[in-house]
Amino acid sequence: MNNKKLKIFAVVIPILFIGLMIYLFTNFQNKKTKVEVLQTIPTFSATDINGKSVTQNNISKGNKLLVYFDTNCEFCHAEMEALSKINYLHKDVQWVMFSSQSIEEIRKFATKYSLQNAENIQWCTDPKAEVYSKFAMKGIPYFLGYNSENKLVHRSTGAINIEKVLASFDEKK
Repeated sequence: MNNKKLKIFAVVIPILFIGLMIYLFTNFQNKKTKVEVLQTIPTFSATDINGKSVTQNNISKGNKLLVYFDTNCEFCHAEMEALSKINYLHKDVQWVMFSSQSIEEIRKFATKYSLQNAENIQWCTDPKAEVYSKFAMKGIPYFLGYNSENKLVHRSTGAINIEKVLASFDEKK
């Protein structure tokens, strides 16, 4: 009986190991492909809180940050508070803020930090999380920074210092 179990384990363990390796390799390749697609701004379409269409083609020229946020996220609140204090120094950076939440929730969030009327910030709704999926996002907040040539210069998920994100544009010139 012991010999039979040993033979079964001798067959099953290598098969499981090979299956795990194939799974890990496939996931790595898929992730690598998604990140490669992000090297330039992918095509996307969203609607801002004023009903205007926002696409990769009608974002202002120059440096831009695409940010996915949630109004219930503590990190998002901290980062918007920081941005509200320094945005006037970085009017050359266009911010495109995406959330799957309602327009009203997004408006309240923007107003809380006095950013609702900032000329360099667009607040967009993504109710079906299509932008989130297309940009291979894995968490919130999620930052994608693109320079004036639309090349990726910053990618991060989670809590981060806004100054560090903005410094990415200087480092990659």
